[in-house]
Amino acid sequence: MTTKTLHWTTSSSTITDHAAAPIAQALSTDPITLAEQSLNPLDQYANQTIIIPCGHHAPTDPEPSAERLKNWSQDSWEPFNTAIQTLITQAQTTNTQLVILPGAGGRLSDAICTLSWATTHPDIPLLINPIGWLTPSMMPDLTDHLIRSASLCQELPNIWGVLIGSTPIDPERRITPELINRTIRTIPSPRLIECH
Repeated sequence: MTTKTLHWTTSSSTITDHAAAPIAQALSTDPITLAEQSLNPLDQYANQTIIIPCGHHAPTDPEPSAERLKNWSQDSWEPFNTAIQTLITQAQTTNTQLVILPGAGGRLSDAICTLSWATTHPDIPLLINPIGWLTPSMMPDLTDHLIRSASLCQELPNIWGVLIGSTPIDPERRITPELINRTIRTIPSPRLIECH
C-alpha cells in the first residue's frame, strides 16, 4: 500500500498535501449535533471530504466529565448511529465524503469500541488517532495502550488515514518518535496525517 503524507496544523481546520492543497476539512461538531443543525448541514461541504469527531474530550481535563461519560452509555448508540446514517444520506446528495474521527470523549472512545462499531459499519471511513484515545490515567501504561491500540487498528475495515501528533496530556514527552514508529506508524493506511 502506498501511503501519502498529509499535514494538519492545529491552528487550521484544513488537512493539506505537501503542496498545501486542501484535502479535507475537519469540523468541530460531533455527528449528533451536526445532524440536528439544519435540514441539510452538509450543503456547504459539497464535493469535499469532511472529518467529523465522534465527540470531544478536552486534553486538559483530568478525565472525561460525567457529561462526557454519558456518550459511552449503552443508550447512546442509537442516537449516534441514527445521526451517522442521516449524515451519510445527506453526504450522498452533496457528493461529500464523510470521515469519522474516533476519540476519548465520544462514542468511539477507544480502539475496542471503534473496531466493534467499524465491523458493523465497514463502509464508513475512519481517521484513526491512537493518541486521541489516551486520557491522563492511561499515561503510566502509555506504551501498552499504544501497542494494543495499534494492534486492534490493524483489523479495522476502512481506515481513511492515521493521525500522528502530540498531546498536552503528555507533558513529560513520553510519546517519542521511536514509540510512534513502533506503534502508530505500523497501522496500515493510505494516508498518514502529521499534526503540527
